[in-house]
Amino acid sequence: MFDKITDSRDLVNRLQELTDEHDSLFDAMTEAKGKEKKAAKFEFDTWCDENREEWEDLKAINEEGESLTSEWIHGETLIREDYFTQYVQEMLEDCGDIPSDLPHYIVIDWEATADNLKQDYTEIDIFGDTYYIRAS
Repeated sequence: MFDKITDSRDLVNRLQELTDEHDSLFDAMTEAKGKEKKAAKFEFDTWCDENREEWEDLKAINEEGESLTSEWIHGETLIREDYFTQYVQEMLEDCGDIPSDLPHYIVIDWEATADNLKQDYTEIDIFGDTYYIRAS
């Protein structure tokens, strides 16, 4: 569902969007009278059928994310597990830890390097995919 790198704010924003829709439809249903009540209830029930599972999952993901890091709502980088090694390589090259003029005969074990850096991260499951988030 999400890209190889995701920002926690995307999850927070999606949860807020769904919560706003839910609350608006619920309010409309409870305030409606007569024929309008039946139509409003149908619209609310339809929304629930289509969105409740995602909404409930996002609530659980956000709750877990907030327990893992105090910066969750302000934006934390989430790195999908199958991209983590490449992410580590790019990060180390970008920050200058790996010289740009490294001779071609020197080989870096990026898997081992990524495994070493995993101690600074924790895992979170997002819709069936494992992501790494910086531990705080």
